Amino acid sequence: MSQHPAQDPTDGVEITVGYRALPGLQDRLEQRTVEPKTGDPLPWDANTKFQVVGTDVARVDGLAKASGRAKYAYDITFPGMLHGALLRAPIAKGKLKALSLDEASAMPGIAAVVALKEVGNKVRFVGDAIAAIAGVSQHAVRDALEKVRAEYEAEEHNVDYNVAEGAPLLDANGQVEDAWPEAKEIEEALGKAAVTHTGTYRTEVQTHSSLETHGGVAKWNGQDLDFWMSTQATFGVRGELARALQGRGIKVGTVTIHAEFVGGGFGSKFGAGIEGLACALLAHAAQKPVKLMLDRFEEHTTTGNRPGALMQARAGVDKDGKLVAWDWRSFGHAGFSGQGGSVAVPNYYAIATKPRREHKDLAIDTDPPRPMRAPGHPQGWFGVELFLDELAAKAGIDPLAFRLQNDREQIRQDQWRFGAAEFGWEKARAHQNAADARWRRGVGLASARWGQLGNQGRPAHGATCRVHQDGSVEIRSGSQDIGVGLKTVMAVLTAEELGAPLAAVNAIAGHTSDPSGPAAGGSMVTPSLAPAIRQAAYRAKLQLREMVSKHLGVPVGDVECKNGKIGTGTAQLPWAEACKLIGPNPIDVRGERLANFEKPFHATQCGAQFAEVEVDTWTGIVHVTRMFGIQDCGLVIAKKQAESQVLGAMIQGVSYALHEQRIMDKRSGRMLNGDFLRYKITGPKDLPELRCHMHSIANGHDSVGAAGLGEPPSVASAAAIANAVFHALGAPVRHLPITPDKVLAALASKKA
Repeated sequence: MSQHPAQDPTDGVEITVGYRALPGLQDRLEQRTVEPKTGDPLPWDANTKFQVVGTDVARVDGLAKASGRAKYAYDITFPGMLHGALLRAPIAKGKLKALSLDEASAMPGIAAVVALKEVGNKVRFVGDAIAAIAGVSQHAVRDALEKVRAEYEAEEHNVDYNVAEGAPLLDANGQVEDAWPEAKEIEEALGKAAVTHTGTYRTEVQTHSSLETHGGVAKWNGQDLDFWMSTQATFGVRGELARALQGRGIKVGTVTIHAEFVGGGFGSKFGAGIEGLACALLAHAAQKPVKLMLDRFEEHTTTGNRPGALMQARAGVDKDGKLVAWDWRSFGHAGFSGQGGSVAVPNYYAIATKPRREHKDLAIDTDPPRPMRAPGHPQGWFGVELFLDELAAKAGIDPLAFRLQNDREQIRQDQWRFGAAEFGWEKARAHQNAADARWRRGVGLASARWGQLGNQGRPAHGATCRVHQDGSVEIRSGSQDIGVGLKTVMAVLTAEELGAPLAAVNAIAGHTSDPSGPAAGGSMVTPSLAPAIRQAAYRAKLQLREMVSKHLGVPVGDVECKNGKIGTGTAQLPWAEACKLIGPNPIDVRGERLANFEKPFHATQCGAQFAEVEVDTWTGIVHVTRMFGIQDCGLVIAKKQAESQVLGAMIQGVSYALHEQRIMDKRSGRMLNGDFLRYKITGPKDLPELRCHMHSIANGHDSVGAAGLGEPPSVASAAAIANAVFHALGAPVRHLPITPDKVLAALASKKA
């Protein structure tokens, strides 16, 4: 806990950065000198002793969610509220030829009808929004949608990016046949390599399946708009809506976004979307509150996706197993926008090889991609990590030994060794499957990486801390909590800095009337806001210490705030008693996100995951039996929630590796499995035994040292599972999801 007064910005402060030894390894600690800004607390470091931070605290909003008291956008209602819905195009490509809304407007119970696309405009995919209707009930609106007269001029379409313009030629086995672009250095390196390998890898489109669908409730008060929205970017959609409405000739005063509880986003809810704009337009036209929430089919088909990818790699190793050549090219599904399908790769393996990496997005007539938890990384890591296992097998090297040989990151080196020991890698890897065994077991591993040390913002993001005379504390941010636990992080940081009971802290997030915060994407929110939250609590603490100092007659420098008490020695007041000194006007201060210190100990996040699978060779069904992950995220603030992020990423990884894929009808351009009956996701019976270890690291880049966690653990899971399947079968399945037909085909190819 920080007990010191504000520092002179010219004072250099020595801190200890790095991490204590993982079991069986050694400490990785360094001394650094940093210069805190005026009004900022001294940074926490590897020697800081915490009271609340890093402990197994329960979610502060867990009871509200479990009991149904938490109000999501879907739960908001007002007297006289109308229901809205969208008319969507039934063709994949063409033009809107005619549109008549008169008959729909005259239907009973209909209060507002607005056109969202003008006659003559392009239709870009099945589900493109044409018009919006609001009425007294969902039934009335559905009836009115049937009365809209829309005519289309259909054009020839394509919904398969494998045959899109610019796509490479594939052979009968799905391998890329196009010659590699000329690269003399790579060709020479491959020629000198002891072992070389080439492979083509493919992933399918994975749709967003958030618990709460897109949409919200719009309510106008004159020119002021209040919008209860399921969003992961409160301030972003506020500006987006204001601009869009003014562009339609509507005078807008203030726009206030409310998103105190959000049922997930995973990258799909950065924008208001056409559904958000339509809801605001309908509410303005009707001059009544309107709720417009998408149904599950719309969610699958119109709100973006994790794009599919086609990837090819070739590489070579020397006699010692070190990579000496690396070449990579990929092609991404990009929908009608023609962009957003990029693929990321773990380039740290081939850093010494002068690697080449090329990518091309391919446009087709579907809704375009949107970010989805570590955009581009799960696809690329699946391709690269499986390719490396194949190359290691060809060279006769254990996959773990191969990575220890080629991964230059010391933190991940430690994680590889610790994770392997914890998982029981050597024993599991040594297991031999009988040649005629029906059930085959295999283990695999993969790395994880992300890089996010916080958005410092201009103007800086902030937080408000209010301490009331009854001992209650408010910590407020306008940023949203999309379910990952921002409120708990806010409460833990505030309680730690104030020395107050955690139960006394009420964390409030998701209202744009509070200080600005970043969008929930790129694992940015916690590292961006944590220093501002701590600074706000620190500044409130300085005022409270002054009050207690005068009351007790002791020097302010001797007053400490810890363990629910404030004072020094025997002269201490319980937290609630000390707060009575505040009076009727609360302490009300704001903290800001200041610039990071130079040269952090660790500018990215490292992780490693291990998976074990059991494969039924008669049916081709794969069952993941257990997984273990180790992940760093800078300072671990709320241990239980951090673990939940890692375990949840593993669950999503199982789903991505084995089940999820969008199935398109090429003739109509329509998704055929846009519901949870036909779109398979991981269920309880599919889940393996899940364990993880949080690797807390003192980064020394700001006063807290938190780093991103939402993305990193989702990078490795599918790749580790694919490698486990390769180990079990002795043949790779290079196409996600790993469905029974592909498993049986891999077995057949091995026999052949």
